[in-house]
Amino acid sequence: MHTDDGRGTGESIEGRSVDDAVTAIVRREDGRDPEAVRAALERVATDGVVTREGVEAALAHASKVVSTPETRVEMAAIALGDARDAAEPVTDLDSVGTRLDAFEARLASVEDRTAELGDRLDTLVGPDGADAGLYETAAEIRRLTGDATRAQRAADQLKLDLESFQRWLSTPSVRVRELETDVETIEATLDDLSAAVDDVGSASAEAGADSTPDGAVWADATLRTRVAELLLADVRAELADLRAWADLEAGDDAPGPAPETDLDDLGDRLDRTDGRLTDLRGRLDGLARESWSDRFGDRLDAFEDATEGLEPPLDWAGVEAAFDEHRPAVERTA
Repeated sequence: MHTDDGRGTGESIEGRSVDDAVTAIVRREDGRDPEAVRAALERVATDGVVTREGVEAALAHASKVVSTPETRVEMAAIALGDARDAAEPVTDLDSVGTRLDAFEARLASVEDRTAELGDRLDTLVGPDGADAGLYETAAEIRRLTGDATRAQRAADQLKLDLESFQRWLSTPSVRVRELETDVETIEATLDDLSAAVDDVGSASAEAGADSTPDGAVWADATLRTRVAELLLADVRAELADLRAWADLEAGDDAPGPAPETDLDDLGDRLDRTDGRLTDLRGRLDGLARESWSDRFGDRLDAFEDATEGLEPPLDWAGVEAAFDEHRPAVERTA
């Protein structure tokens, strides 16, 4: 069994103080972060001294830490099964099916991560791990426990989100309120866009307003208008699903508030939002300068192409990634 740093130098760090061991390891390999080395070695130290006994204790602790996400993943899987059962009558609605698919993907991801943690722990406690150097073992224990903690948090968050999803499934007023929040998001987005368009218009009215920063603001606002259009389409699709859902529940004489009036109100607000978007698009087109179109036209066309043909429910992570890729740098004042 090696007792050095695992690199065959022959200089043992076993029995040395953490400070001495950190100095030795950093000296052996330039570029190591001393604080990271110290954090790893402190996990295998007993009374400030690096020992094999400290390694064994750290491995025992790591085993407990790794077992926690396994339990939490099992609980999340049970919660997902309950959600599937509760959603069964309405899984044909896109707003329901898409949410379930996303939960399935998250569960599969955290299951894979948790299984990998177990494999890594087995390697540490097996023959290969026993033959590894003290520092390499300590560093892997530190990485393993950190990854296990993150996996546990992911599983816990998934379970919490599934509980929220079940409330959304069972309570019409919750569904309406969440949709209203989405409508409010669009309205706030249009308020910001309107202010940006006003700024472009004011700058364009001044002499020498054909500057690159103003053009960047114009291009950014144009891209954000496209994002708002996609968001509006997404929310309209969810509104249609909630209307169909309300009809099903009315036919079943389901208890709870009749949400149709609220849904009608949200539909009216979306219609007004659509009108504001059309007005903003027209204002931006009217403010466009040839130099701005020449400079930013490729970006605008590329984003349009990237989002063309998208159908609700949208993959918003993909939309946001495309937006970040194509938006210009905008100088903002405090």
